[in-house]
Amino acid sequence: MIKKNTKVIFKDGENKKIEDMVGGIPLSKGEIIRVHENDKVVLYEVVDKIVDCFLNGEDQVIDIIYIVERK
Repeated sequence: MIKKNTKVIFKDGENKKIEDMVGGIPLSKGEIIRVHENDKVVLYEVVDKIVDCFLNGEDQVIDIIYIVERK
């Protein structure tokens, strides 16, 4: 069974935190994310993407971490 975990690390700005993203989102380095929070829109750029694959018997766990910075 394949299990995918996706996290986004916001390095700066008002959203400086780590967020789990349910269902995952496919992003590439250099891509821009528009974060809508209440009446504000903040732009973030994907500056790094880390993918780890753990093979545990018949199971596969994929951890994807996106690191983003405020644009």
